[in-house]
Amino acid sequence: MRVSAFTLTTAVIMALGLLSACSQNVLQPVAAAGGPASVYPPGFRPHSQRPPWMKAAPANSRRSSDIAVAQFGSSSILWFKANDRKNDPPVVCEPADSTNGIRIDREGNLWVPDGRADTTTEYAPNCGAAKLTIPDPTGEPADVAFDRHGHVYILNLNDKSGPPTVNVYNASGKHLRTLSDPSFSVLFGVESDNKGDVFVSNLTGSNDGIVVEFPQGKMPGTRLSGVSLGLPGVPAFDSKDNLVITDWERLTIDVFAPPYDSAPKTYALMGASIWCPLDRQERHIYCGDGSNGSLDVYAYPSGSYLYSDTGDLSPNGLVAGVAPAPPAPY
Repeated sequence: MRVSAFTLTTAVIMALGLLSACSQNVLQPVAAAGGPASVYPPGFRPHSQRPPWMKAAPANSRRSSDIAVAQFGSSSILWFKANDRKNDPPVVCEPADSTNGIRIDREGNLWVPDGRADTTTEYAPNCGAAKLTIPDPTGEPADVAFDRHGHVYILNLNDKSGPPTVNVYNASGKHLRTLSDPSFSVLFGVESDNKGDVFVSNLTGSNDGIVVEFPQGKMPGTRLSGVSLGLPGVPAFDSKDNLVITDWERLTIDVFAPPYDSAPKTYALMGASIWCPLDRQERHIYCGDGSNGSLDVYAYPSGSYLYSDTGDLSPNGLVAGVAPAPPAPY
């Protein structure tokens, strides 16, 4: 039996408009009925209908990047094409099973964790063939990142022997080391900045949303002093190493300037989104909206909401990982 990530406090669930409340509970791990766990908590309920604020993509809209999107409840990754003036439905791409985060590397390979098989598979560009599969020795893989040195970081949502961790591999899949921190309780995402430092978002046992930095992807980790969130999303970075991360309890997109020790600029987040990466040109943020079953697009750096893609995405499919191709620089 696996242990699912956590349950939300009733207050948080009410704030997101996902569930009516009957009592105030503290965040605690809850046993799942077997099988892999979603990063979204057991009490999370997507909306059955899409909200009135949601805008369709303008008729002359052209995505500047291809976008791969994962749904935890789907059996495949969907691929939204760039330069699509007709807003065609996405292409069914690689297979997926209980997949949370996904990532595309600078060579265009798509990396897909399989939460049921406890593996992460690298697929060739443009929905190509499988190239490399890395078995996860310690838990359920839920997110992937890369640094400038070619290392692969795979985040474990549920570690079999203790708190969750991040395993580090070389490009050939050889395990190099494991990253951990005493604060690790519920991990959401991992990402590297342009200098090769690695950042992990975490909800502590006392329900404090934080980010831990591992210099050059090595132990020990240090908490970023200026980052205190409700429910942290996955870290992302622009070319100036500004940290872009959602708080999906408070429904904000927060942008922290280095060294991440002061208050962020904040922008409205329309739905509960954990993965919100930048495109290569750093003109857009693409957010997987788990509460509304959509790919929400925001302007960057203004943070203004632009439109949502919904083609072939299910309102209850738990939209999770989002990966632009090509990715933002790292």
